[in-house]
Amino acid sequence: MSTGTPLFVASVMLVCVAFWGYVMQLYVIPKVILGFLMPLLQDRSSSSTYRLRFLMEYIVVLYILFILDAITGVLFLRIPLYYELELAFIMYLWHPRTQLYLPSKSVGATIVLNMILLPLVMVKFFTARVHDLLLACIRLRSEAARTRAHAREMRLQKLRLETRHLWGMESCLNKVHDFLESRLAHDNLLGIWGVSGVGKSSLLMQLRQSYRIFAVFHHVLYFGFGSRSTVTDVQLALGVCLGYNYEMMPLMDEKSRARVIHHSLSNTSFLLLLDELEAPVDLAAVGLRMPLGKYRHQKVIIATGSKDVCALMGCAADNIIEIGCLGEDDAWSLFKDRVGDAIIDDPRIQPLAKEMAQACGGLPIALRTFAGAMSAIQDADEWRYMYKYLQARLPLSREQFADLLHNIRHW
Repeated sequence: MSTGTPLFVASVMLVCVAFWGYVMQLYVIPKVILGFLMPLLQDRSSSSTYRLRFLMEYIVVLYILFILDAITGVLFLRIPLYYELELAFIMYLWHPRTQLYLPSKSVGATIVLNMILLPLVMVKFFTARVHDLLLACIRLRSEAARTRAHAREMRLQKLRLETRHLWGMESCLNKVHDFLESRLAHDNLLGIWGVSGVGKSSLLMQLRQSYRIFAVFHHVLYFGFGSRSTVTDVQLALGVCLGYNYEMMPLMDEKSRARVIHHSLSNTSFLLLLDELEAPVDLAAVGLRMPLGKYRHQKVIIATGSKDVCALMGCAADNIIEIGCLGEDDAWSLFKDRVGDAIIDDPRIQPLAKEMAQACGGLPIALRTFAGAMSAIQDADEWRYMYKYLQARLPLSREQFADLLHNIRHW
């Protein structure tokens, strides 16, 4: 008797038992026989390594099938031939006739595991990784946004602290800060206007000092022009600040200087502060790429005594800020702060001081100048003399008022 005869007889007996269990509707018996015993009676000519690998793969797939059957079997009870299809699938997993040669000798269990189950697991793993990466990116963006918001708030607080001596600038300072921090393409040109002495130059010089420390811009450039505010004047000032030879710049024509300035500033961030402009200046002719801020963080702030200059320079209506004179309460607070409480609290001096502060018309430069001059005078008669001196010369023209302030500074 050959060695295959006992295995054949055992296989036939097991099939008979399985068929009996099926007829008797004892579906556990055919499952156990076809699922566990029959695979052990298959061809033993293969190497032990191959058989061990096959059994491991087969058991993994079989247990997954049993788990799914236990979970969803009740739902499929009414499907015709459900158990028959399940038994046929179990036979497919181990029967040699289901063997394929892709890429090596593999039976049904190996095919199901490698071509269906593992890809599903890998897709789920990959999806989970992608989900984790997306969440990480969202967290990083949120943290970056919070960091930028915190940095903006810190810059605003520091700017307020450094400009606390500029009375009545709170609302203007907030608008200027929002403009400088904005990354919108159309927020690139801001105009500040008001009469001489309200603090425009002081504000721009403080912005220059603060934003050089903040390092928000690569270049922070400040120029005060006065009566000379032509394209050539702006070009020469820019050329010097950018490190070009002061003697060579005047020898170049306007277009050549514009090309040099354009080459230096077109691909970098900058804050350009133009103070005391009395007439519009063509920034494109100067050499700035217009519109500003298309590719870089580029801002220009102009300070002038005329609203028309702001509009002609191209400032949007929302980007034109007026700095007016101080109100009566702010004017008195500034004057009193500069003089000092020890003198102001004198009942003989306080009425004169209030009248003098009111005579300054809320102009910060006048208030600071007169208060500074009177801060060392404690004699009420001298205060009365100074008030009469001031009252006799009011109202004054702009030039006369400037001369008066100059004389008071040199008392």
